[in-house]
Amino acid sequence: MLTMGFKPQGVLFDLDGVIIKSMEQHLEAWQYAFDQVGIHIRKEDFFQLEGRGVRSVVEELTKKYELDPGLKQTIMETKMAYYNRIYKPEFYDGLFELLDFLKKKQIKTAIITGATRERVDDLMASHLREFFDESVTSDDVANTKPFPEPYLKGAGLLNLKPSDCVVIENAPLGIRSAKEAGMVVIAVRTTLEDEYLEQADCIVDNMIQVKKILVNAIAS
Repeated sequence: MLTMGFKPQGVLFDLDGVIIKSMEQHLEAWQYAFDQVGIHIRKEDFFQLEGRGVRSVVEELTKKYELDPGLKQTIMETKMAYYNRIYKPEFYDGLFELLDFLKKKQIKTAIITGATRERVDDLMASHLREFFDESVTSDDVANTKPFPEPYLKGAGLLNLKPSDCVVIENAPLGIRSAKEAGMVVIAVRTTLEDEYLEQADCIVDNMIQVKKILVNAIAS
């Protein structure tokens, strides 16, 4: 649970697996792309890499499965094309209730993600613009998660100290990034079990439980 007396001034959200139910679609697309070169990737191998940019993911997976590095560009392009065909945004239950609450309380918010700037801007324009003050994508930093740079940049854009921020994450690389940035982390069990999330300050099942925690912290 969060430290007694901690009152957050900002809430920073990961995107995939926290705001939108997209990790399963990403997994399907990566599996399709790797299937074309004769490799089936396990979901745990991909979900643990969530938060990295697409180039970093293909780099790690080709190394893990000992593939010819010359295949990376083709695999990446195949994955992105397939994902764009199947992508349909679906939001987690309780998300918009939480965002409404934060907006009413004038708590600053940002999306911090390994996704591209183009993808985030499209999603913001169609669904999320009124709820988020800032966003940081893989195109905006030199070092994506697990480095702390994305979350530090997000806090800076919100004009907040890292210690005044709460992060909502679902994967170990994002949790590590936020903790190294000096932030409190709430992990949600949307894609991985507790053993992968243990570095977080607390672990919950869904956004409804996240809201309960933040309501108590902000009201304290």
